[in-house]
Amino acid sequence: MTNRLSPPNGRANGKVQPPVEDDGTLADVQEREVPPKASNNIKATPDHWTTEQSMILRQSSVWSRGVVWGIVGVTVISLIWANVATMEEVIPATGQLKPLDTVKEVQAPVNGVVKTVLVKDNERVRQGQPLVIMDSTTTVSDLESARKIKQATLQENAFYYSVLQEGISSNQLDLAISQLRLPWEIAALAKNRTALVEENRLYQTLLDGQSAAIGQLTPEQEARLRMTRFELRSRVIAAQMEIEQLQKQLQQAQVQLDSGQRQLIDDKKIFADLNSRNQKAIAEAEKSLNIEKGILGSVTPLLEEGALAKLQVDKQQQSVNDRNQRMIEEKINGSVEYDKQRQQIQTREAEIERLKEEKKRINALINQAKARLVNTGAVTEKEVYDRIADNTKRIADIDSQLTKIIVENKKKINELNSQISRSQVTLQYQAIKSPVNGTVFDLKATPGYVTPPNQTIPLLKIVPDDYLVAEVDVTNKDIGFVRSGMKAEVRIDSFPYSEFGEIKGKVDTIGSDALPPDENHRYYRFPVKIKMDHQYLKTEDRKILLQSGMSITANIKVREKRTVMSLFTELFTKKIESLETVR
Repeated sequence: MTNRLSPPNGRANGKVQPPVEDDGTLADVQEREVPPKASNNIKATPDHWTTEQSMILRQSSVWSRGVVWGIVGVTVISLIWANVATMEEVIPATGQLKPLDTVKEVQAPVNGVVKTVLVKDNERVRQGQPLVIMDSTTTVSDLESARKIKQATLQENAFYYSVLQEGISSNQLDLAISQLRLPWEIAALAKNRTALVEENRLYQTLLDGQSAAIGQLTPEQEARLRMTRFELRSRVIAAQMEIEQLQKQLQQAQVQLDSGQRQLIDDKKIFADLNSRNQKAIAEAEKSLNIEKGILGSVTPLLEEGALAKLQVDKQQQSVNDRNQRMIEEKINGSVEYDKQRQQIQTREAEIERLKEEKKRINALINQAKARLVNTGAVTEKEVYDRIADNTKRIADIDSQLTKIIVENKKKINELNSQISRSQVTLQYQAIKSPVNGTVFDLKATPGYVTPPNQTIPLLKIVPDDYLVAEVDVTNKDIGFVRSGMKAEVRIDSFPYSEFGEIKGKVDTIGSDALPPDENHRYYRFPVKIKMDHQYLKTEDRKILLQSGMSITANIKVREKRTVMSLFTELFTKKIESLETVR
């Protein structure tokens, strides 16, 4: 930069003034001095003189050195700070608050119908509190029925044991049969066995009387013999009277059967006539209705042309409606009579079948009575022995049948015991109670709801009031840094962090395997549970309790004392590796 200096009057006290150095600006300053190349020229004029000289402005070295040392100082301080200062390295993860215990699914222990629902969705319940009442009407009825059948079966078996042990008389036998209401086949077996046993006793008495000397018979033995013989005659008479009575019953059943069959024929004839009459009446009603409809169709155009009054058309329409109503009534009345007559025919047929079975039963009893009558006749000693052997064989056959019935009854009793136990258990679970303290949700049960068979659909679910944990998903690339016990910060998405803050916690458990992608997550992730220090968010005036299902964001501190220099070094290393990959 060049600067020119001129005195105002050309001279100053007759001397040449020395050149004055101009500071200039920093932009015009160069660091080193350049020697002047131009020569000094002095020009004199009559009026004044002028001195001309080229000059280089020089900057002070203090500013340059200050800037350099300032940059060096800042760099050194930054390096020292980067190597000394630490920062936290966190891994972000999202998830939900979930109870430490799993959600409890409340299912019906047995199939049934819901009678009453005692809770609502989002209602808090206590452990042991009734939730749903099942309808116990059918169960109570089944239980009472099973108990009655079991009691009858036990009494029946006791009766069979008495018969087998020959500890029951004929009179007691008849009384027991009437009380137990045994099937006639079983009652006949018991009667036959008792009769055979008594018959063998009688035969043995006769044998004892014949084998002893007449003169040696005591009055008691003679009386016993006379009584036995009298009993034999009485048994013959009783058997004959029984046969006559059964034959009278058979004749009466036959008369009732013949009468029922005749009435059945008459009922079927009436049924056919009634059906024909109903069809004819309905056909006539339909014919009259069609005529009325035809008349209505003929006069309707006349109404539109104005040739006929609307009143007449309305009357014809009413006539059609009346005909239609009468036809409907005819069908209904005919259907009622038809069903009534058909029901009567079915009743007749059932009665006829019953009478046929009654005839079979009476014939069987007659045959048995005739057999007893034959066996009760006068016999010789040899015949008595033969009869005793034959009766013993028949008694063994009857015992075999009764023993088989006893075994079947025992199986039946075992099944009834199982049924009674199931019914009792079912009654115990009629009131379904809450297994834990918690909150009801996903309530499906309503009054009248039928639990599906062979399915495990819960009636409702309960979120336990247990300790809540933060369950988050950590990506596959970050899971390698996460360890149990690491500190974490949990932020509730529903409550702004700037106002409500965050909750401290520690990593509790880490999933052992990655979860596959699904609709909500497009990547593999590991479930991580964080145990929080407390279960609420604290504001200035109150505490806000946390709820299960709240969405959260967690920051897991994987490194709490990482230097800033290591962060820059890592970034630099990654850049170098990326360049190597490109090459």
